[in-house]
Amino acid sequence: MYKIIGSPKSRSFRALWMLEELGLEYEHIAAGPRSEEILAINPSGKVPALLVNGEAIIDSTAIIQYLADVHGQFTHEAGTIERAKQDSFLHFANDELDSVCWVMAKHKFVLPKELRVPAVFKSCEYDWNNAMKTFAKRLGDNEYVMGDQFTVPDIVITHVAGWASLYEFATPDNNVKQYLERVRSRPAFQKATEIRDK
Repeated sequence: MYKIIGSPKSRSFRALWMLEELGLEYEHIAAGPRSEEILAINPSGKVPALLVNGEAIIDSTAIIQYLADVHGQFTHEAGTIERAKQDSFLHFANDELDSVCWVMAKHKFVLPKELRVPAVFKSCEYDWNNAMKTFAKRLGDNEYVMGDQFTVPDIVITHVAGWASLYEFATPDNNVKQYLERVRSRPAFQKATEIRDK
């Protein structure tokens, strides 16, 4: 059985969502960042971590891609053009979307107060808006980022969009709004949301 460590009100949500998508049994330890449980596994203190036969996988993106690969669902095969395109969306999500929210988080509550710079908030919003314009063009009229198949980057992008809403970042494109509604209607997303909101 898999063991996932991390508060569901963090990037751990992505791992819980993937586990639910795959219909797998797992144990969940809702430890927060820099808790004893996570520091014993990840020196940075960041969550989540997935324990597999005594081995730890850290980083939410690595975890969900590993699970997709092992169970042969929600991913294209490594070494194919489709996988390269899928990975391109995944790197876009991390580089252009997640990074903006992480900078916001650091300057709102993560960094020591004396190091927080509220002036960065405007530039973060600017970066988010530009990234959303790019994403809207790349998504087009697709049901999911890879067409009609739900894949790993859909989890990351949808999770980050929820995070961005906490900062009141806009999602102006109608196709993107419909995409997010469609992904959030998936039963596994709903189940992971129930776990998070308990």
